Amino acid sequence: MKSGKVSVVIPAHNEGENLIDTVNYILKNTDYPAYEVVVVDDNSTDGSGDRVAAGHNGDSPVIVIKADGLGVAGARNLGAQAAGGDILVFIDGHTYTPPGWLPSLIAPLTDSRVGMVGPAFADLTNNNGTKGLGAILRDASLEMDWLPQKADEFYPVPLLPGGCQVMRKADFIKIGCYDTGMTRWGSEDLEISLRAWLMGYRVVVQPQSVIYHLFRQSHPYHVESSQVIYNRLRMALLHFSEERTARVFDYYKGIPEFGQVMLRLMESDTMEQRKQFREIRSRDDCWYFEQFGCPF
Repeated sequence: MKSGKVSVVIPAHNEGENLIDTVNYILKNTDYPAYEVVVVDDNSTDGSGDRVAAGHNGDSPVIVIKADGLGVAGARNLGAQAAGGDILVFIDGHTYTPPGWLPSLIAPLTDSRVGMVGPAFADLTNNNGTKGLGAILRDASLEMDWLPQKADEFYPVPLLPGGCQVMRKADFIKIGCYDTGMTRWGSEDLEISLRAWLMGYRVVVQPQSVIYHLFRQSHPYHVESSQVIYNRLRMALLHFSEERTARVFDYYKGIPEFGQVMLRLMESDTMEQRKQFREIRSRDDCWYFEQFGCPF
């Protein structure tokens, strides 16, 4: 594919100074002929989105759009809808992008089989040389474990954490965008990685691009454990076989919120989406788990 315009989409809710720094780093260190930065201010109350808007106008490539508490998936989708680029780079509002980060990151998209790309991640506050390059599902909890580097060129990985995910806009739309059935935060990144694989794309990590990410002990907004569990169970219902889904349910059935979460799932569009995904996918979860040797 020819190099097209890149839209860097940043969903943000109460990111404070981190958002200001993230945008400034992108502007300072992006050596690319045509790009824009789309900040989705998702109902922030700390004024950070307004500060970005006030500091970048006129000829600036920065656009700030307002959202009314859509959550991560919805905010990313809104940013993609507003984006004018052929390539979408979804990135968190608490990252450092060093010089040269972008050209190498989007380079794997010259391979038409590649549908999603992610960088190597390093810890912004503890740069001890350790990097995470893609991830794998740990067990029936559907929590993820980071993977170490295994090659110098880009290569396939089971999952890409959502701190930075890159897709062609056309493929993003074809895959179905982020799942807005996911509540607030959690698993939307893993789910779209899995869905891309099941729809026939390759999901790869690019070791030559390193993004420094602020790994926080807590969110700047409230996230309930039931929301996180809901998203994990929804991912299982959307894509896993009955047997594998049952293992996930068995893992979580002892928690107090399980009954409430299951009721919400049954009242949602989850089963309808499950049917639709099965009609359009070219691979199933058995292929996926065998391909990557996932442990359940």
